[in-house]
Amino acid sequence: MGKKKSRKTVEGDDDFMDDRITHVENNYHNNSDSHDENLDDQSEDDYDDDDNIVIGKDKDALKGEEMEELEKEYRELRNEEQNILSNLKRHKDEDIQKGQAVKNQREPVRSLFCDTDSEVSEAYSDLIASSKKTLDSILELQQALVANNPSITKFEDGIMASFRNKSIDKWQRKTQVTTGAAAVKDKLHAFNQSISAQVADHMRDPSRMIKGMQQNRSAVAVFGNVPDLTEKIKQEETYANGDPELLDDSDFYQQLLKEFFETIDPSSSETAFYALKRLQTKKRKIVDRRASKSRKIRYNVHEKIVNFMAPRPVDIPPMAPKLFENLFGLKT
Repeated sequence: MGKKKSRKTVEGDDDFMDDRITHVENNYHNNSDSHDENLDDQSEDDYDDDDNIVIGKDKDALKGEEMEELEKEYRELRNEEQNILSNLKRHKDEDIQKGQAVKNQREPVRSLFCDTDSEVSEAYSDLIASSKKTLDSILELQQALVANNPSITKFEDGIMASFRNKSIDKWQRKTQVTTGAAAVKDKLHAFNQSISAQVADHMRDPSRMIKGMQQNRSAVAVFGNVPDLTEKIKQEETYANGDPELLDDSDFYQQLLKEFFETIDPSSSETAFYALKRLQTKKRKIVDRRASKSRKIRYNVHEKIVNFMAPRPVDIPPMAPKLFENLFGLKT
């Protein structure tokens, strides 16, 4: 250790150390580069593996979502199908109930129908009898209501009275113009007034007129009534104011007879004829003036004969004369 080395030896050692250091550095650089490359390769492989894992997870997630959607649609379709089936079943049950109800309703109606002609005729006669009773009861009820409430028919009677008076007066005027009575008779005469006025005049005091018409002023007995002497006295006492079952229209008959005789009288009929002529409008006779002096042939066309057939002779058998000769012993 106390020995001194030479300068060459020291320089040689320095070179060796330098070479050694350089070799170590190169190895280090080579190792580091290879390590970096390995690290890069490893990192790329790891990245690729991570990408593959992510893509696989995404595919699985998409498949799961699609399956969930499909399952959801399937459940919805199944629910709809079940709802449709339940509705159909419910409608079917309702239809069955309706049909049963209709059948139950028709059963009592069918039992009311008649199967034979005798049953039909019997039911028809019962219907007529019951309808007559119903109509009679309705009419009785209507009469009772009208009797209790005269104002029901008062308005209708007023309308009918105006129509009746107008119609009667119109036909009376036509009759007077046709017969000529309007020009002959005095308008102040009672029977020459309008019929409606006469009826209104008499209806002002109808009791007096009715009482006069219910008196038996003739010796003729009432038709169908043959009372005894005692019954006759009782009836005279009872019907002192008139018999309600009697109607004596002798005054009206006398007036009609008087008018009939007046129409037969020549003077009155001639006056009525001229009065009617004055009322009628003059009509000029239609004459063909060129047909005078035999300038046209005058002839009348006969109408066609309707339902006419020429007579056909009847063939009399040869035994007929002998039969008539021997009939009733006429042959002597």
